[in-house]
Amino acid sequence: MTWNYRIIHYKDGGYGLHEVFYNEEGSIDGWTEQPIDFVCGEDEGLQGVKESLELALEDCLFPVLEEKEIE
Repeated sequence: MTWNYRIIHYKDGGYGLHEVFYNEEGSIDGWTEQPIDFVCGEDEGLQGVKESLELALEDCLFPVLEEKEIE
């Protein structure tokens, strides 16, 4: 299973950044219930937060997903 960050456009009109998971065929298999919170433990520290933010910025270039189409 693979994943990336994706912006999801909610049915109510809002937007959120979520981790989206894909099955082996590349279809969406699910996503985090709550939008992403960039918090890392002491073992990853500040560098972990920075790396997560950089990855999220790259992934934000993918098309926005419509919640009503991926449920």
